[in-house]
Amino acid sequence: MTRVTMADVAAAAGVNKGTVSRALRGDKRISNETRERIWRIARELGYEPDAVASGLSSRRTGVVAVVVEKMDRPWTGAFLAAAAGVLSRFKMEARLFEAGSPARTHADIVRRIESRKADGLVWLGEQPLEEAQFDMPVVRVGSGLNGANFRVGLDRDWTTALVCSLSADRTVVYHGGDNAAFDFLAQLSGGDAPAFPIWDDFCVSGERPALVCGDARLAALLGVPCLRFPARELGVLVARLLTNAIRGCGVRPLAVLARPPLISAAGEPVLPKNVQSREKGVQ
Repeated sequence: MTRVTMADVAAAAGVNKGTVSRALRGDKRISNETRERIWRIARELGYEPDAVASGLSSRRTGVVAVVVEKMDRPWTGAFLAAAAGVLSRFKMEARLFEAGSPARTHADIVRRIESRKADGLVWLGEQPLEEAQFDMPVVRVGSGLNGANFRVGLDRDWTTALVCSLSADRTVVYHGGDNAAFDFLAQLSGGDAPAFPIWDDFCVSGERPALVCGDARLAALLGVPCLRFPARELGVLVARLLTNAIRGCGVRPLAVLARPPLISAAGEPVLPKNVQSREKGVQ
């Protein structure tokens, strides 16, 4: 089968090879309309860019560094798999690093990332990055930017409003383990009304939970709903945001917030009603 070339794409799009090359690299001098049309034609023809030539011309390596502060979080695997799936569509691959101590974070990790000449960086955790100077777009998965260019995280206000709606007039009693994903719900604890116990991260207390966070199987066993951590959704959002930033095209909001799905005891998604987020906009 004859290999589709850049000249074939240029002929089909009615432009020259230079325009196709710049469009596929995400050059800002090419209009969004033209760039999208060329990408569409390239996909339809089955054009496969030469990874080596593309890297030399754009000075990209096709490598994205992913730093994980805590490897033992139960949702890490699902997050990484989802992110890697999106990156592969753009001929990129992820290189995994474990942050360890703060001293290692800002010295050894930064040096190792720079030596790999990564095109972008994903940082899973809350450690600040102000001391590190990265010459690449950085996306943090967490509650704040802390030195990153963009962040992806949970919509905490919406989640809090959802839990308040579920608990009705009962008092939230939050129990969280070392890898709790919804520890911000602890702010709801306190009061004299009947309890609405929440278990987060296998945190088994003496009282039967009314809501389990993270573990859908445990929730089903106990016959209670589950607030699932959206690991795959976050992985997809992070990879899409970072690839847009690297290519200099597409939507690149400062923050993207995901809403965790609520799963019934029977394992079915529940669509909450009358739950309003208190967040006034993307921060």
